[in-house]
Amino acid sequence: MVAHCSDPHITCAGQSGLGDYLNKRLLGCLRWQLKRRHDQHDGLLTTLYEDLQRTRPDHIVVTGDLTHLSLPAEFAAARDWLQTMGTPEQVTVVPGNHDQYVRTEWRQSFAWWLPYMEGDMPLPQAVATDPGPGDIFPALRIRRDIALIGTSSARPSALHLATGAIGDRQLAKLETILQQLSGQPLFRILLIHHPPVNGVVSRRRSLTDAPSLQALIARYGVELILFGHAHKTARYFLPRPAGPIPVIGMPSVSSLERSDDQRARYCLYAIVRSADRWVVRMEERLLGADGMRFVAGPRREFIVPR
Repeated sequence: MVAHCSDPHITCAGQSGLGDYLNKRLLGCLRWQLKRRHDQHDGLLTTLYEDLQRTRPDHIVVTGDLTHLSLPAEFAAARDWLQTMGTPEQVTVVPGNHDQYVRTEWRQSFAWWLPYMEGDMPLPQAVATDPGPGDIFPALRIRRDIALIGTSSARPSALHLATGAIGDRQLAKLETILQQLSGQPLFRILLIHHPPVNGVVSRRRSLTDAPSLQALIARYGVELILFGHAHKTARYFLPRPAGPIPVIGMPSVSSLERSDDQRARYCLYAIVRSADRWVVRMEERLLGADGMRFVAGPRREFIVPR
């Protein structure tokens, strides 16, 4: 069983020097003080942990925005949180746009998370000390009969923008991975932060090379795509010859919003293989009305052709 959560937005605003805010972070910090600190709370991550101890998934995926302002202290705090969730063998992470709010030094940022991001084949030593997104991603992890394919759409953007892009290098490597997996008896899950379909978020928050990714997916297929970023529950489909591909997004797992589609939640996927298809049983775990625990939410079942 795979658990999907997203956008914890771990915040350490006020714990860094003034120099860290002489950039886009200043606006992000102001937004946090004026609005987001009332809408999100890190304490829900403990509530999430307690519920995961009850549901006991085999693997956990986190689709980005672990930090809020990409501050060094936030990267370290997010690493500590990941360690409570499980080992790098049990948890897979892809970054989000808030994790690349501004350009950050590798040793003070993503180096903390590398064991949770890299694929089953470790990075060559020559690049492991300061890799770029195209060195780490796409990252392939195979867990039993599930292939987890992590991509990074995170990159610094201009003020008032939250766009993302995969880029030509990742797309080329992703094509190679999908070719290699073609015909294998694996349930392929693509992980990305930005929604790869149109209409989920505004243009200023979109995946700028979504058409290129969609064309690649239509050609080779995957069985499921999971994303974050939109801060709401979202269910879409992408076409492929064998049948539509479910594309599912989760809201922020630390959200205090009371509206149904934005309430903190995560999702569990039980995936069963049969002769010519995959049966996927999906259960949402949402924050209860008392704000103290996650409770059972909607359940769905869908069939994915093999």
